[in-house]
Amino acid sequence: MQSTTQSAPISKSMLWAGRILSGLPVLFLLLDGVMKLVKPAPVIQATVELGYPEHVIIPLGITLTLCTIVYAIPRTAVLGAILLTGYLGGAVTTHVRVGGGWFPILFPVIFGVLLWGGLHVRDARLQALIPLTTQPTSTSQRMLWAGRILSVLPALLLLFSATMKLIKPAPVIQGFTQLGYQENVILSLGILELACTVIYLIPRTAALGAILLTGYLGGATATHVRVGDPFFMTIVAGVLLWGGLYLRDERLRALLPLRS
Repeated sequence: MQSTTQSAPISKSMLWAGRILSGLPVLFLLLDGVMKLVKPAPVIQATVELGYPEHVIIPLGITLTLCTIVYAIPRTAVLGAILLTGYLGGAVTTHVRVGGGWFPILFPVIFGVLLWGGLHVRDARLQALIPLTTQPTSTSQRMLWAGRILSVLPALLLLFSATMKLIKPAPVIQGFTQLGYQENVILSLGILELACTVIYLIPRTAALGAILLTGYLGGATATHVRVGDPFFMTIVAGVLLWGGLYLRDERLRALLPLRS
């Protein structure tokens, strides 16, 4: 089926504005990745103080550097933005857990906004996926329903998880305490998780919801990495979120084509 998604061309001024917005976080993240690979004493000390074992520093550096390179390549920039959103979500969660104050918590959020904002400005396909005005889209009924089914599986899991955080039964409080979080953050996390999942379930804002949930799941992944727990379930949930959206929205398929 031929795609009906059409996008207006991007002007040179918008293109360069997007490149500048994207370039700022890219330079910082590359530097951060290289520093993790070199492992000077201040990096080791800061990582250990945040509760992570020293042996995860190099894998984190490799992951961050590769994700940033993927983002810097125009053809794979959207995939890189998704991966970096998860990484930055882990950074946010880490600083929330240690009570680092508003600046270290918001700093990764600002970087995520710059990454997606720069990409939105310079890529008309992303503007079509996350439009400021309503745009029609066309997807076959079979693909649409397959995407809905794939999307609802992680959505139900996240809604259940959010509800448990809002109710705060004793096992949930105990589990968060063992993970190093204070009890007063549980309700806020539940509200955040619920809001992001609802945004994902609304067709018009599904892409935005997927981005937000990627950051949230990245935080969950970082938490489990720190304590040495299995973390594949959060990754699977993220893949299902994006996979379902990929099937039900041709605009995402235009952004991340499986073939040229």
